[in-house]
Amino acid sequence: MLVRLRVEAGGEGGDLLRWLRNDPVAAHAKLSVLPAEPGQSEMGVADVVQAVLDDPAGFSGLVIAAAAWRDARRQGRNRATAPTVKIQYREATVEITHDDPAEIRRIIDTLTASGSDSVDEGAAGS
Repeated sequence: MLVRLRVEAGGEGGDLLRWLRNDPVAAHAKLSVLPAEPGQSEMGVADVVQAVLDDPAGFSGLVIAAAAWRDARRQGRNRATAPTVKIQYREATVEITHDDPAEIRRIIDTLTASGSDSVDEGAAGS
């Protein structure tokens, strides 16, 4: 499974990458950073994190870890100023707005409904 996580607040993608690498729930993902897309100079190179998962069961853990990161980043802040995280899997993209379990379940359901839950054959070579 090839999943992309985009942090809309410039410069915070590197922090998300470090969080995911240290989170035992997301530790099974192969993580890398994508360079900024052409025309998006306001975003740093670490604002898009790519995760390759060998096991579809690990997808839920990745979403939960990203939601926990977002919640930790808003500690002491107004909820409206928390970083926006968008997760893309296949053709679906959803935004994490909070770490409510029902919201996390909705995100996982929306993303996995965008295609088969099986592992992408081409993802391993990406």
